[in-house]
Amino acid sequence: MSHLPSRRLGAHLALVFACLVPASSWARAAPSPIAGTWIADSSPVHVLTREGKEPPMTADGSDAYRANLADSTSAQPQFDRTRWCAGPGVPRIMFMPTPFEIVVNPRIVGFIYGWYRWHRAVDMSGEPADPLLPQPMGYPVGRWEDDTLVIVSNGLSGDTIIDGSGLPHSDDMVLEERLHVDGRDKLHVRFRITDPEFYSAPWETEMTYHRAPAGQRVEDDVCPDRIAAGGPAIEREVRP
Repeated sequence: MSHLPSRRLGAHLALVFACLVPASSWARAAPSPIAGTWIADSSPVHVLTREGKEPPMTADGSDAYRANLADSTSAQPQFDRTRWCAGPGVPRIMFMPTPFEIVVNPRIVGFIYGWYRWHRAVDMSGEPADPLLPQPMGYPVGRWEDDTLVIVSNGLSGDTIIDGSGLPHSDDMVLEERLHVDGRDKLHVRFRITDPEFYSAPWETEMTYHRAPAGQRVEDDVCPDRIAAGGPAIEREVRP
């Protein structure tokens, strides 16, 4: 991963994503309402289903979750990679209290996250994903259903977790995200998790985000710098 000076990475990646499409295509592409910089309305440590219930775990899932909960009280917990600034993966990074920018063009939808310069590029070509090895951000493929962006990701590394409490998943988890902007300019994202090893049925949760003030860009939230200064790896409050 490249390491550009602070506050420059978001602008650089936005330019990279934009350059993946010929300039002649820009005029033909209508602006998408999901483009822009977004901030979570809340940042849950423990994620529940849309019905406010615990996710439906299998016996293996319950065992893995109990192990993570026990590890969370140890002196040196290892269940959460973000503790040493490793990649949080998805959907975890979408639940974190740092702004992110969405860049939209016909070929790629880019997500640029402030937390330690992570980003992902959603392939909009219509070709199926062909994962080689599990990765923290997986292999996302997208399509439009009217004004809703649907992203399906597989190849998500099982050494990441779903939320800050330690909800587990396997390498075989499939994540579907459905993004749309309502009439109040709120971004709604519905997450559907399918992982038969750890969950007895697919389950969904939902997040809402508000648009950042005009002109605000994603700035680098450099995890090691904050730890060196005595702070936590992840801030627990949603940043304005």
